[in-house]
Amino acid sequence: MEQKHESDMTPKEKRQAELEKLRGMSLGEKAGYLWTYYKIWLLIPVILIIVIWQGIQIYHNAREVELISIGIADSGLDTTTGQEAFERDLLVTLGTGEAHEVITLDTGISSGDDSASVMKRATVIGAGTMDMMICGEELYEEYESQGAFADWEEILGEDYGKYEEYFDDGRLDLSKSARWDSYRLVLYEPVYAGALAGSDKTDALRQFAEYFLSDMQ
Repeated sequence: MEQKHESDMTPKEKRQAELEKLRGMSLGEKAGYLWTYYKIWLLIPVILIIVIWQGIQIYHNAREVELISIGIADSGLDTTTGQEAFERDLLVTLGTGEAHEVITLDTGISSGDDSASVMKRATVIGAGTMDMMICGEELYEEYESQGAFADWEEILGEDYGKYEEYFDDGRLDLSKSARWDSYRLVLYEPVYAGALAGSDKTDALRQFAEYFLSDMQ
């Protein structure tokens, strides 16, 4: 029987011819054939899944309300429990109870001299997205020399006098706070909390300071 040319076949006959061709191939040959001639159709579901997933992430991120972003340098090796409690308590202190409010913590900051640590610290300053840095004396002085920190007296206003004894030359020393110590997030002292000058969350920074210093009143 004379074999029809593909251009003369009906759509149904073309599908049957394709199936016959595939039946005669090995598994590897089938995969190669399908990828060569039908990869666009194989990729469409994957692309759709990626687009939908990214859309969900964008929607979720757009609804988030970041209350404060805090970097904690040289955190302890096992601080998961402390971090969770720290975030939870700050949400209660700074938040309104809305479901999409978040506290952002970055515990990947190191005072080390290796290139990765130096680059990370430079990125934190350059990005301008962090509100507070909690660190030891050496790292604090590094940031301070770059004019990175705002004045706590300006943030606290008239209340600064109530807490003045807990500041060292204008530096808020969290290691004097029993509440801070209870989270066991770092192993060093003193522990300075610097409000980054680029932050626009003055109210949150003030509430943070009052929360950790009020246990001493």
